[in-house]
Amino acid sequence: MINIVYATTNPGKFAEVSKLFAPHRIILHSPQEYGIQIDIEETGNTLEANATLKAETYRDQLPDNCIVLGDDTGVEIDALHGEPGIKVRRWKGYSMTDEEIISYTLERLHGVSSAQRGAQFRTVIAVSYKHHSTRTFSGIYRGVIRTQPLATREAGFPFRSLFRGSHPTHRENAAKS
Repeated sequence: MINIVYATTNPGKFAEVSKLFAPHRIILHSPQEYGIQIDIEETGNTLEANATLKAETYRDQLPDNCIVLGDDTGVEIDALHGEPGIKVRRWKGYSMTDEEIISYTLERLHGVSSAQRGAQFRTVIAVSYKHHSTRTFSGIYRGVIRTQPLATREAGFPFRSLFRGSHPTHRENAAKS
């Protein structure tokens, strides 16, 4: 039997992604189920490199029957020529808090009209299986950066209070039901 393992140590992220697989009757496994707890430093210069690093690092620690999914997401703001990109958390050169990211984003976009606040989340997923080449896939979700953040915050996801997407996300649809 093949098992699909999501390369993360973040329980909230694991729960969120597991819900995406559940309607398809696919059970996602965590590395912790295999007794693996690795803190991977994202040293890549691209989303592809970081997603691949995560997937392959876990793959090498898991049994041969595991397909491993690793991912990385960046935020690219048009008016800032693609910043912060891959460095959302380290945008200012150090590990920023959620509130610092929100404040810094609004500061950088001060005076930029709503029409010029286009942005996108770009996610890359790496799929790695022992004895096979790792493959990457990417997707983009377009929207705009709000002029004021939402009052609600979700720890670890600062752009969720700033970003208004072009269509409802899975999370927004789930919240309505």
